[in-house]
Amino acid sequence: MSNQNESYPTRRTPAEREMTNSLAILRRDMTTVMKDVADIKAKTLNTPVSAVLQSQPMALVHAVAPVSMEMNVAGSSTMASDAKSVNKTKAYRLLREHLWDPKFKSKHLAEIQANNGKPRWNTAVNFNQSPNTELTENLVAYLERNFVGAGLRKSDVRDFVYTNFTSRKRAANKSQAKKKSDNARNRRSSREKEHLKRRKTAYQSNKTAIDDEMKRDCSGLIIEEAMSVGESDDGTSPHVSYSGLRLRRPGWRSDEYNHFITLVDNKVVADLGLNSHQLLSRAFGETVEGPVPDAIASQFPQWALRNGP
Repeated sequence: MSNQNESYPTRRTPAEREMTNSLAILRRDMTTVMKDVADIKAKTLNTPVSAVLQSQPMALVHAVAPVSMEMNVAGSSTMASDAKSVNKTKAYRLLREHLWDPKFKSKHLAEIQANNGKPRWNTAVNFNQSPNTELTENLVAYLERNFVGAGLRKSDVRDFVYTNFTSRKRAANKSQAKKKSDNARNRRSSREKEHLKRRKTAYQSNKTAIDDEMKRDCSGLIIEEAMSVGESDDGTSPHVSYSGLRLRRPGWRSDEYNHFITLVDNKVVADLGLNSHQLLSRAFGETVEGPVPDAIASQFPQWALRNGP
């Protein structure tokens, strides 16, 4: 039968172990100092120094002990700082492995499914809102199980979790902004290509009337490099406040060429008839200065260029 009064040694915390080590070092240093004092007394027994040491034998000890203590405290602080850094690195790694990774890629379906099955933050709501509050408590408990005996405070663990959330939210916002910008750029490119095709068709269908109005043959003058760029009111341009396109027109285009494009656009609308509502209205916004593109300078007539090639 076991002894009811038998005591078992308790497990000391890291802080207690550090204090014990510091006291042992201090005790060793004091023993060394006292030995040195005894040697000095023996060598200076008949000198004035002897009288000082006999009257104040602890003076030297008191002078040396604070230095030893400062060294031990500084060492303890450095050790604590290093331990916190190690704990932080470990915590961030554990959280990355435990949570869903939006950038995870694999050729194996099982690994993809495993990643998709991991818990994830809802970056559309705040840290202190559901379901993030519930996930936070689960993550804190998860980390605490992995740091048993490390002396970490719960507030430190919660800080690790909060930092992970803010990092994920910042990445998600950046990803959404890039996706929105890419989508707007793709829509704008698709819209301009479609309108370019409409212009070419309208010119070919109304070539005689347009050439008569312009008093010259305008064949080959509708190319992508010569077109204006339209900014829409889809949130990508701060200068647009109506449902339509505000055009950024190349500065090298002459007034005559601009008039030619206007005639073509009028024919586009006329050819669409009742379906013309599909087009966004187009209005001049600003002139964009720049050199004449090589494709324009090599094939456009002089009258189409404002200041020549």
